[in-house]
Amino acid sequence: MKILLAEDERTISRLIRQVLVNNGHEVTWCPSVTEAVSLLERERFDLVLLDLHLTDGDGMRVVAAIEAANEPGPPVVLMTGDGVLDPDDPRARRVATVLPKPFDLDELERAVNAFVA
Repeated sequence: MKILLAEDERTISRLIRQVLVNNGHEVTWCPSVTEAVSLLERERFDLVLLDLHLTDGDGMRVVAAIEAANEPGPPVVLMTGDGVLDPDDPRARRVATVLPKPFDLDELERAVNAFVA
């Protein structure tokens, strides 16, 4: 599976990438909203692992960009320590799963494996 990982914490992103690559996934990493949106415009991904708070802003802007593309787009797994999403936020319907931080590697693998075809 081709996965976009948008996470600005380098140590966490390295660990996540290592686990996903070891499980046979292709992972593209970026630390910012701007880079994530740019990558999504140029490439197709099967899944997006998205931190809610990135270096240049709210990760939900990435979700909005996926929604604006008017195509099905990849499912989004939102990684956050902030708790739950506001159900009244229209972008929330694009988030397939919320992975609460801190999470362990088994939780990460279960979240990703839920989308393996």
